[in-house]
Order: sequence, then C-alpha cells, then structure tokens
Amino acid sequence: MKRLLSALLTAVMLASLFTACGSNQSSDAVRSPTNHTIQTDKRHHILYFKDKDKCDKAVVTFFNSADGNSTDVEMEKIKEDDDSCTFSCEGDTAVYNMAYITHGDKKTNDFAFNNCVSGWNNSEYGFLPYTEGEEIDYFPHYEHFTIDCNGYDKKIHIWTPDGYDPDSDEPYASIYLLDGQDDAVIEEPGSTPKDVMNIPEQVRSMTATTGYRAIIIGISTYGDMVNYSRDDELIPDIGEMADSEYSAMSKRTGNDFARFVAETLVPYIRQNYHVYSDARHTSVTGASLGGLEAFYIGMEYPDIFGTVGALSPSFWTYGDTAWTEYLKQKDFEKNTAFLYIYSGGGGDTDMDGDVTAMAERLKKMGYPEDKLAYEFYEPGGHHVTFWRRFFSEFLEATVFQRIEPLQKK
Repeated sequence: MKRLLSALLTAVMLASLFTACGSNQSSDAVRSPTNHTIQTDKRHHILYFKDKDKCDKAVVTFFNSADGNSTDVEMEKIKEDDDSCTFSCEGDTAVYNMAYITHGDKKTNDFAFNNCVSGWNNSEYGFLPYTEGEEIDYFPHYEHFTIDCNGYDKKIHIWTPDGYDPDSDEPYASIYLLDGQDDAVIEEPGSTPKDVMNIPEQVRSMTATTGYRAIIIGISTYGDMVNYSRDDELIPDIGEMADSEYSAMSKRTGNDFARFVAETLVPYIRQNYHVYSDARHTSVTGASLGGLEAFYIGMEYPDIFGTVGALSPSFWTYGDTAWTEYLKQKDFEKNTAFLYIYSGGGGDTDMDGDVTAMAERLKKMGYPEDKLAYEFYEPGGHHVTFWRRFFSEFLEATVFQRIEPLQKK
C-alpha cells in the first residue's frame, strides 16, 4: 500500500479568549526572536474571510486541536463589492490554533489559525489563503535556473516578494522547499490554484501580519529523470529499510542530495540573493518523501537550517531500530533546529502511526521540548489540500520558533 501510495503521489506531482468582532486591535507589539516588529497583537489576531457568495452572515469557530476547547464568534462584515464581501473578527492565537467558518448554509474546511494567517478566501478556485489589503496573486511568477547537482542540472525555482530590494538595509529570510516544482507548476498552462499549496500567497500573508520577509527557493526533486528519481533523492540511507521490496526500488541518494542543498545551493543563494546567512533565518520544508528528506536535512545540518517543516513525512521507510541507531548519533543538547511535524489521522494514507512514533521517539531521546511541535490532525490526510491548510503552522515556527497551543503542557 505504501509503495503504491508513493508511486501514485509521484505520478500526481509530475502532472479565546477572544475579543468581540470589530474591536480595535491592540497597539502593543511583540517582537520575534529576530527583532522584526510584529504588526499585530500576538494574542488577539485578526482573521479575515472573503466570500464570493456574498453571504449575509459568517461565524468562525476557533478551536484547539490538542484539548478540544472551542468558541463561536460572529464575524463583522467590513466591506462589499461587486465580486465578494469581506468579514473580520479577532481570535486568541495563544488558546486556539484551528478554525472553520460557517457562512450561509455552508461550512469551510478546518484550517490553521495563528499569527501568520491573514485570511481565507471562498474563491472561484476553492477555499484558498489570501492577504487582506493586497491584490490576490494566485499565479505568482518564479525565476528559474539550473545548478550542478551530483553531475546533472538541478532545476531551481525562486520566488521573491513584490518590492524585493537587493539593496535594502535588512536582508530576507530563506525558505527552501522540497518538491518545489509543485508550486512553480502554477505557471504552466492548465494549472489552477486549487492544485498547489499557494506558498507565495501564504508567505505574503505571513509578511503582512508579522513583518517577517522571506524568499522561497523551490527545489525540483525529480532527479535527472534518467539516473536519479524522486524516490532516490528524497530517501536518505540511514540503515536497513523497513520495506525490503521498496528498498530495491530506491538508490537512497538522499544523503548526497542533502549535501547538495546545504553545501552547494545554500551558499549560491546567499551569494546571489539578499538573504541572511544564519540558521535562524533559514528553513527547509517538504511533504511526504519531501517531509522525510527535510527532516533528514535538519538533523544533518542544524547549523544551517534553524527551522524544519516535515508535513506527512514518510518515516515508514525505516523501522524503530534504524531510526534509533541513526538518531542516537546526534547531540541534541549541542545544536538542534526547531522541528514542526504535521500528520493526518488517515491511517495508511498518512502513515500517522509512524509519524506519532517518531515524535515520541524524539522526546524519549532528549530532543528539546521547546524545539518540537507535533500537529496530529485526526481528520487529515496525505494530500496537498491538507498541507495547504496547515502550512501557516510551519511559518509560525519559522517566525516565532514556537507554536503556542501545540507546545503547552
């Protein structure tokens, strides 16, 4: 089943404490560990909802995915035009980390709620993130170039925000995205925003609400399509694989790929783009096998990547013995990245048992609790629609190095 899932995924990739609505936002600003001024009260954060159906009423349900606490808040309609109406309300991000919106006789999907979320849009393309006060851009432009990777040309896709200034006083953070071709495919004819994670729009949302600026470095992970495949590049060799049949299908060159990212690509980006050169402003993320490789990169290079986002990581590739032998070689007291892990509860479709086992394994082996946040979302699954709705939690970790509701004891 797991081998079939991986093959199918590869094929697919190829093709409150809350305040009343309308109340004034607090003028008290908090600061991230990087001294960026946060443009919102960290506790009482404004959430926007844009509705193409122009419903008369919208109610947001904030809830905590860890303890089940929830509250309903009626949103205030703040504007309306020919295309949509917009609602807003405040919620407490220290208490609630999830939300959904009931509008008219419809209900949205659950989505992550935090200080890196501006709003969500019931759009012609479906339920997508958006940035209030800015023109929506669901078809962002990427720059493209190739760079040598283990003897072949690796495709790299770069997104920089509007107004990117290579001469500004303050550099930009760097977000390295494995399977980066999946979001960049939006520039191809026939692609629609509902098929991607909308990461540029989510980063724009993060910047609008926190002031934290970043560029995206999307890394194609299809290998050279001849000698190396995705299953080769995104599976590191750490020991005996749990599935002997699957091990015969992969060359397990993830170690070489990680070395390329850390020792070739990162220096290139730092030399050619106006970005910070420290780990605190450098992060890496991926989903599925990309989540597995992002995790491995973070374990190998915590001095380069200060934040890791592993979405539905394929930890099933190795069993407990292999993982334990590998991880016990790491000195978690010396240097560790902030690690955010997401898993849905869809059984074999999201390998939640293996992911939960890894989270528990890390805790037992001494991974710092203040640097580990695990989001287990029972209704979730192994699909871009879920990764899109939780991606802002990874951004929250990137900016604040903490996800309050998930890390409360």
